Amino acid sequence: MDTGIIDRRVADRGFTSLQFLIASSLALVVFVALANVVVVQYSRAAMRSALDQGVRAGTIAGSADACEDRIAQVLGELLGGSIGETTDFECGVVGPLMQASGELTVDSWTPFTGDFYVDLVAEASLEPDGT
Repeated sequence: MDTGIIDRRVADRGFTSLQFLIASSLALVVFVALANVVVVQYSRAAMRSALDQGVRAGTIAGSADACEDRIAQVLGELLGGSIGETTDFECGVVGPLMQASGELTVDSWTPFTGDFYVDLVAEASLEPDGT
């Protein structure tokens, strides 16, 4: 005996609501923003490591050129692509210290947010001459 009543669950099969589309789109934007923050933190750590290794090399050699060479080598190994192209660094002897400073820019991947700028400084005491 057919009553002509259709089960609504069967009739709504495959229906996607506007709310679901908005919620899933926002979830993807949040995921991309979090991934961007992870990339920024990795880039910051790479720059920190490069500066630390550079000042260590510079203190042993007593030369700012050795410091800059080591920083360039480490950044070449750790950062590439568009982030690696935005790095800028310099080394110098300041009193009894070897000092290295570096900057980099990480582009924002989401709308309505600015780019991320990282500016770091590392220092180490110069090695005595031994004379």
